[in-house]
Amino acid sequence: MSRRVLLLLVVLLAAFLRLWQLESLPPGLYHDEAYNGLDALSLVQGKTFPQFYEGWELYAQDAHADNPPTPMRWPVFFEGNYGREPLHVYLMAVSIWLFGPTPFAIRLVPALSGVLAVLLTYFAAKELLAAKKKPPNNNQSPITNLQSHIPVLAAFFLAVLVPAIHFSRFGLRMMVFVPVEMLTVIFFWRGYNLSQVTVSPGHRVTWSFLLAGFFLGLGLYVYAAARLFPLLFVLFILFWAWRDWSGLRQNVLNIGGMAAVAVLTALPLLLYFWRYPYFFVFRIAYVANKGLGTVEDQPLLTWLLNVGRVVRGLYWQGETHLRHNLPGRPYLDPLQAIFFTLGLLQTIRQKLNPRTVFLLLWLLVMLLPTIMSGDAPHFGRMTGAAGVVAIVAAVGSVWLGEWLMVNSKWLMVNGKRSPKTFHFLLFTFYFLLLAGSLAFTLRDYFGRYAGHLQLAADFYLPDWELGQFAAEQPEGTAVYLTPTQEEMATIYFALADPDGISSFSGASTLVPAGQPEAAALYLVRTENEASWQQLTNFFTEYETDQSRDDFWALHVPESSAQAIEAVVAEETAVSFANTIQLLGWSVQTEANQVQVNLAWQALAEMPLAYTAFVHVLDGSGQIVAQLDRQPEGYPTTDWQPGEVVVDKYTIALPDGLPPGPFILQTGFYDLATLNGLGETVVLTETFAP
Repeated sequence: MSRRVLLLLVVLLAAFLRLWQLESLPPGLYHDEAYNGLDALSLVQGKTFPQFYEGWELYAQDAHADNPPTPMRWPVFFEGNYGREPLHVYLMAVSIWLFGPTPFAIRLVPALSGVLAVLLTYFAAKELLAAKKKPPNNNQSPITNLQSHIPVLAAFFLAVLVPAIHFSRFGLRMMVFVPVEMLTVIFFWRGYNLSQVTVSPGHRVTWSFLLAGFFLGLGLYVYAAARLFPLLFVLFILFWAWRDWSGLRQNVLNIGGMAAVAVLTALPLLLYFWRYPYFFVFRIAYVANKGLGTVEDQPLLTWLLNVGRVVRGLYWQGETHLRHNLPGRPYLDPLQAIFFTLGLLQTIRQKLNPRTVFLLLWLLVMLLPTIMSGDAPHFGRMTGAAGVVAIVAAVGSVWLGEWLMVNSKWLMVNGKRSPKTFHFLLFTFYFLLLAGSLAFTLRDYFGRYAGHLQLAADFYLPDWELGQFAAEQPEGTAVYLTPTQEEMATIYFALADPDGISSFSGASTLVPAGQPEAAALYLVRTENEASWQQLTNFFTEYETDQSRDDFWALHVPESSAQAIEAVVAEETAVSFANTIQLLGWSVQTEANQVQVNLAWQALAEMPLAYTAFVHVLDGSGQIVAQLDRQPEGYPTTDWQPGEVVVDKYTIALPDGLPPGPFILQTGFYDLATLNGLGETVVLTETFAP
């Protein structure tokens, strides 16, 4: 069977393992996947950036400092979710444009990247190891020319490598880096190989190095770990200078051109990092100082300990984070571990061979992202090492086959070996080993991992289902979720609209009531029975659905009208700076407290979380009692234009208060500056408790 046919079969296998049931395995859609999808969807919808869907206030001050962002249509870096490189988001935008906003569209990009990585690993191994098919001699059939099969074996090992499969099915950016990584290696070694056989390197050599530089620079647009990738070429070129100065001197212009193209390619992103260094530093500092393996204030000790953790992670004690791995499963299955070890030993034995030196440096550099993190072994940060691990395993499997060839005396008959018998047995031997590795993959990923009871929760399936339910509601329905939660991206993406749902704390005095002449849908987490009770007590006409395990649904027709009717005794039409309108109020007195119910309507979007107040003043205008607070559990920054919100302010009255009458007044102000929002409104001047 020709190597092309074998490669085609391997690529088809890789495609099946990465694309089968892609929309449902993993189930749901994890927050970070959804955040990528939201940015991609915003690109499709023509929005300007930066876009922030949640959590921006946690790092806004540090991120921009004295350099406010410039609105742009095509950003070079996506600042939401603490910052992400752009290439995978743009590719996801194309996928969403083609297939719509679905988990499949998001995950298709890393899945196809994973398939492409398998194909390109073949060519990377072929160029790096100069694996060319030799004509068989009388004693050697094509399959026993094993060195030429290293590339296709490397492609196979990457195709069935469980972490590579998983991160190809996970809508994050790390797998998108692997094809770029492989293309860099392919063109670098193509240039190197051509320079070794050409007396004066020509255009083909130059173009190979320039393309290597382009993909080296492009890697910075994919994944933060790619920032370490240039170190591989720096180290190897230093070795090249020491080992073969004349050869390097012959290619000095090509190497310089490669470096220049890499810098020029990365320049827009580098300039962005120069302006906003926070986004260059934050993730590096965060992953280096967070995690169970971190030794506080001793990064070198942490990294040293991580070397052992990464080695154990490769062989017997894998990552325990369910979202990244079947907890505890090592990076390699038992057969892959044997091949990888044999390949590593064989590679080390080559000593100063430039090709094996590059292979070892490649492995070391691409393991640095997890070694230098606080939670090693982190299989996501090991993704850049997946291809080189596969190549080393292929080298080991070939060494084992060659050893069997040399030591197969038991196959000798009358001092001769039957080529057909040996060919059949060697083919059977490899088939069983490779089939065994595939069997481990199918069992561990599509069996044990897919069936893990906690997997759906870890990939936010309840949020995805809630968002899909909300998306099915009639147009114009205001959708509310209670209680509030920090991570809303999965729900937003299911709705294909970050403004399609609002969350409030629930079980409080405030009730958001939607738009006039429209219905509202309240989605209440099942553990939040107090909020459910409050809403069903507040409204008089509604329909309930308590059939689901994760949330209950309360559908309220004419919700704003019901809310106003419930709390308003005195109607008003007072505006606070044309931003908020007071629709009405009512007041009740109980013992030593006064309860004021207010119905507001937002007239515009509000960038500030205003504080509302209700003051009780005596006849001389002195405040005798007050309550100042933000609308409870639902800040004004979340209010939508036209939305009606009702809240209750209960004010304790001091002992010995004269009978009155008193003045009740209300209004809004910005707590940070104490600047009022319009004028204070007097509710009544004849209040008598």
